[in-house]
Amino acid sequence: MDINENDTRFLRVMKSYFEAKTQAANLKRRLEEARKSADSKIADFYDPRVNWAWAEEIARIHALKAEMNRLMVAAEAWANGEVFDVPPSNHMRDQTS
Repeated sequence: MDINENDTRFLRVMKSYFEAKTQAANLKRRLEEARKSADSKIADFYDPRVNWAWAEEIARIHALKAEMNRLMVAAEAWANGEVFDVPPSNHMRDQTS
């Protein structure tokens, strides 16, 4: 099996996708634990205008989901045989620990 440069890009995209997915899942778990311990309604807790204490993490989870969408678009381009380039994203820093 020959692996070309586009295939290598695809592998990097999928690695980044699963890293973002893991970060999002970890952050979502932390947010849900905090929401339940605060006995807060979902709509109230996840509104960063109301919940200043968790606003940065709420914004972060939205950024991670946007990053996952961006990466999946690139993966779809690869599946359609297109040559693609995915610039690095600043959303991939780990803030879930």
